[in-house]
Amino acid sequence: MGCSSSKTTTTIDDTKAAAATAPTTKKDNKMEYPASEAFTIPLDDVAHEQADQLNDTLRQPPKRLQQLMQQAAETEPLTLEELEDKQQRAEQRRQELMQQKIESIQKNTQMLMRGHGEQGDEEQEQEEEEQQTQKL
Repeated sequence: MGCSSSKTTTTIDDTKAAAATAPTTKKDNKMEYPASEAFTIPLDDVAHEQADQLNDTLRQPPKRLQQLMQQAAETEPLTLEELEDKQQRAEQRRQELMQQKIESIQKNTQMLMRGHGEQGDEEQEQEEEEQQTQKL
């Protein structure tokens, strides 16, 4: 009764086994590779010159730098006297800045000392007043 009908149906295990025993195709065995690339290598000089021109336009510096380089090329180089004069002025500016720093530090220290000195003077005055009141 029930046994005869169960034999006609296929089970899940039977389908898996059939798929595993099926022959594999060549497409499954073949590994997939990325798309191929092609390069053009010029062998004549004309193509080489065109490539150089293209590279030169890509490698040009920005206009601001081109202007600065052009200005530097147009100006004459400094002489030894001009360089010494320039160094002397720079040294004078450094000395003036150092002098200003020293003066500001001295002012700050004087202000700090006055502040401490005033506090010390007030304490001494208070002590003197206490001593005078004790004598009376």
